[in-house]
Amino acid sequence: MPKALIRAVPGITCGQCRQAIEGAIGALPGVTVADVSTGTRAVAVLYDAAAEPAGIDAAIRRAGCRIEQSAGGSTS
Repeated sequence: MPKALIRAVPGITCGQCRQAIEGAIGALPGVTVADVSTGTRAVAVLYDAAAEPAGIDAAIRRAGCRIEQSAGGSTS
């Protein structure tokens, strides 16, 4: 069963930000869905056992964004 993770990322301000984050997260093994919203400035990810929240967070940071908080955390 996939797990879900939501992160608040205040630096998401445009489509280019969205594409950079989705590309960085989507390239991770085990990530099945990466949805980035410029409206809510949040990142929602569905992933399986091959991915870990720390790796997803690192991918967001590599895309040049800061994670403000966990907006719902991880669920299984």
